[in-house]
Amino acid sequence: MYDHHRQFADAIFQDTGAIIEPIADGTLHRFDDPDGRRHNRACWYVMHLDGLPAGAYGNWRTGFQSSWCANSERPGTPEERERSQALLRQAREQRQREKAQAQLSAAERAQFLWEKAQPATVAHPYLAAKRIPALGLRQYQTQLLVPLRTVSGELVNLQRIYPDGAKRFLQGGQVSGAFWLLGGEIPATGKLYIAEGVATAATVGATLRLPVVAAMNAGNLAPVAETLREHFPRLAIVIAADNDHRTPGNPGMTKGAKAARKVQGELTWPTTCREEDCYCTDFNDTANCGRAAQ
Repeated sequence: MYDHHRQFADAIFQDTGAIIEPIADGTLHRFDDPDGRRHNRACWYVMHLDGLPAGAYGNWRTGFQSSWCANSERPGTPEERERSQALLRQAREQRQREKAQAQLSAAERAQFLWEKAQPATVAHPYLAAKRIPALGLRQYQTQLLVPLRTVSGELVNLQRIYPDGAKRFLQGGQVSGAFWLLGGEIPATGKLYIAEGVATAATVGATLRLPVVAAMNAGNLAPVAETLREHFPRLAIVIAADNDHRTPGNPGMTKGAKAARKVQGELTWPTTCREEDCYCTDFNDTANCGRAAQ
């Protein structure tokens, strides 16, 4: 029995880099992804010892999953292979239930905070530093609240921006495909710009006087763009990408271009002032950069 636990733990270590002491009770257990933040609980496993000892494990953050069998030197019987597949299905179904419950709880928390909050003002340190208006934002205690909504308008999450600029979503809340809209409503035709963050979206909106959407991060540009394209097929979508010229691979431009291709949209990005010590990466940076304005 000890050997089976050790073999299973070794398989998990080889594939995820995590060191665990597995519990063989046939239920789902979670553990940290070593490449993520502490207490991220992104990895999982299921192990049982009845019949032929077997298990399954994976990483929800990366999408990786695998199965394990104690007697891997011989081909598994159809029953054993089905048992392995059942373990994977069990993990997926439990993950889906947990995710749905977490998103529901976060949406309820978002609604509570949003109703308790007051309209934000430009006196908030983040807005003052970025030189952007407080339109569509609220403030709860010291936190600037940015509402994330679905394309149907449902409030599903909040981005909380603290005075020092730190940003946090509500734990477990939906982010993929959700966005912040600045400027009334999404038009059926014409141009709609999609930016990464709030400051960039506000800067683009104030400059062009057009509705702008903030996807909140580069990885969400494509999901947001695809959602909007599905619901507004005649809309001309323009991705206002960050120019992460100091970051290897320039993720802002790379993911921005990918999003534009997926929806047959356009791509625009800020031109930096080209000074060696310039850290401008988005349209808000360049709008507030003294050198860039010269």
